[in-house]
Amino acid sequence: MAIQAIIMAGGEGVRLRPLTSHLPKPLCPLLGEPVMGYALKLLKAHGVTEIGATLWYQPQKIRRAFRKGEEYGVRLRYFEEREPLGTAGSVKLAKKQLTDTFFVLSGDGLTDCDLTAALQFHRQKKALATLVLKRVSVPLPYGVVLTDGDSRVTRFIEKPDWKKVFSNLVNTGVYILEPDIFDYIPDAGTPDFGKDIFPALLSGGLPVYGYETEGYWCDVGDQKAYLQAQMDLLSGKVALPHAEGISKTAQVHGSAKLEGLCWVGEKAVIGPGAYLRDAVIGPGAYAGPGAVIERSCLWEDAVVQDKARVQGSVLCDGASVRAGAEIPDGCALGQRAVAGAYATLRPGVKIWPHFRAAPGAVVDQSIVSGDWNAPEWTDRGAVCETAECACGLCAAFVKVSGASRIMTGCSGSSSMEAIAAGALSAAGARVQSGGKMTRPMLGALIRALRLDGGVYANGQLLLFLDRNGFPLPAKQTAAMNTCVSRQEAPPAFSLPGSISRFQGAEEVYLAQTLPPDSFTPLFAPVAVFSDSEFLCRLAQEGLRRMGVRDVSTGRLNEAQLKNSETGFLLPGDGESVTAFTLNRALSPEQKTLLLLALFYQRTGKLFDLPGVPRAADGIAPLGLPDESRECAALRALLSDGMAALFLLADGLRQGPLELLTRGLPETHILTRDIPCAPKDKGRVLHALCTGTALPRVLGEGVRISHENGCATIVPDAHKSLVRVMSEAASSEFAEELCHLYAEKIKSLIQ
Repeated sequence: MAIQAIIMAGGEGVRLRPLTSHLPKPLCPLLGEPVMGYALKLLKAHGVTEIGATLWYQPQKIRRAFRKGEEYGVRLRYFEEREPLGTAGSVKLAKKQLTDTFFVLSGDGLTDCDLTAALQFHRQKKALATLVLKRVSVPLPYGVVLTDGDSRVTRFIEKPDWKKVFSNLVNTGVYILEPDIFDYIPDAGTPDFGKDIFPALLSGGLPVYGYETEGYWCDVGDQKAYLQAQMDLLSGKVALPHAEGISKTAQVHGSAKLEGLCWVGEKAVIGPGAYLRDAVIGPGAYAGPGAVIERSCLWEDAVVQDKARVQGSVLCDGASVRAGAEIPDGCALGQRAVAGAYATLRPGVKIWPHFRAAPGAVVDQSIVSGDWNAPEWTDRGAVCETAECACGLCAAFVKVSGASRIMTGCSGSSSMEAIAAGALSAAGARVQSGGKMTRPMLGALIRALRLDGGVYANGQLLLFLDRNGFPLPAKQTAAMNTCVSRQEAPPAFSLPGSISRFQGAEEVYLAQTLPPDSFTPLFAPVAVFSDSEFLCRLAQEGLRRMGVRDVSTGRLNEAQLKNSETGFLLPGDGESVTAFTLNRALSPEQKTLLLLALFYQRTGKLFDLPGVPRAADGIAPLGLPDESRECAALRALLSDGMAALFLLADGLRQGPLELLTRGLPETHILTRDIPCAPKDKGRVLHALCTGTALPRVLGEGVRISHENGCATIVPDAHKSLVRVMSEAASSEFAEELCHLYAEKIKSLIQ
């Protein structure tokens, strides 16, 4: 049987990206139904059941979605372009099956046009081609048509500027054509109906007519039109069947509020206190407690978490707006894109599929595939899921820090280190590649060699270090993000750079780290346990140089001591150490206080740094942090397990651990994290300071002292939380303080 209609479904939908980055525009959902599905329903309603579809962009997805058309009660065939052929060229693929009058519809248009009346008009006029027309107020994006008193088309111009607008009648992309039309469509090139065929027919005086429809029509060509089409369906402006209201399988909490035109798909969840107005919530989508969604559309499995706000925007399949984020008008998140917790997007910002806006970030430019993927920053570095992300950050690091001599290192065999070294060199830096090492080792090498900074690679993580070998502060990492998003970093290879392999990293590290004057024989036996053979070997070599005569090593799960041994446990990252004997293991607090006591014996100084317990003032007065070498050494000691091991082992010259810890202050430290939006952090700390007598403002957070203890409140640099650390001589009072300030912070947030 001859095909009676062709649906043109091959376009890329560039103007709708990122909605169309992972699927063809005809599959964009309108109330859970693909746009093209409404064209099939319209044709079926007017008795057209033999239908063809022309495909080019992601054709298999359309085939899978509609199969043979049985769900719509039609028979559907496909005609796939091997390369773009133009609208007319693609329809000509079905020439053999189009042996009678046939309809042509766009797979990305929504209309309830009376096709039966249009066909009657076409036959009455004995037209070769009839264009279905619609009056619009702004005709610039469409083909503008002028007709005479008999509805015959006299002029046609495709997508004019205002100077060429001569009518408010526009081409809807719905045509009724006779098979003879193929005589006027060339076999070569990419002939287009609007640009080529219809103007040529008019020039030849052929019968081309315009049928003005009173029905609904919308070209779902951009995001604004896409959102409006959904509202028009819900309001009844479109005379086509569609799913209505709230699905029986959806879960809508009793305290949620839905206003205006809302549609909730199957198995969607609307949490307590959520507010929806003129919102379309796709199947399996989720609106968390207190979420606000207005004039927006969530596709299947999209998520809007607690107290996030989405207005006038679209979230594609699996996209996620994390807690407290702000998504204003005109924004879009592609498939599985993420707006991090408390991130703020500027109006119109788009995030391409699988890309993310960092938590707390203010994003004023679209994050586009192949351009910039703003990473998630953690305490251990930036999560770089792509080489482009790593390269962008490294170039920004050079610009923001001004570093010209940089060392790189990695946790193992890391391709990310190679990527970082290449990007740093391309940005003009002289790079020394250090290879496998721990992060504290890289910091020590930077200090020893007086370099400008470093980059440490651990899997997908890149940690950027300053000239003192310590992680960059959050202010500088934010500046790096801004630098990349604004493309302010110098173009690659615009400045001279170089890469060289650094030899002797272990030698330099040991020379920097081993306690001075500690090379006399030490007969106390030492056992080192680590799952890193590299760390075991390095520790063994360092202890041997210190004069330790009896050193054994083993894996962590083999940590068994001989009678007189002192044991040390080193995790694989080398950033901490645990000391123990057969009789006892030092608590973290005891180990830190012992390290501070040994450090004070050598330098005569202690500093009030993060990680230094308040009880340390029982060892010596705590000075304010400064730029001295001693202060940097203490800061490094607190985060370098190997350096701590060497200092503790050196302390064994004075006696066993049990003896060394006698007389140390008694202290207990507890930590608790309280979720807190970035916008609330400053307010919370301000309230705590103004409501407390003489709080101590630290480099990180504030400390509030009590008679028998203290509490330190630190806002996390990368996460949406505030950390409470209580310290007291008794574990009971430490717990009491921790609970007290945790509750205070929760109350202030509320």
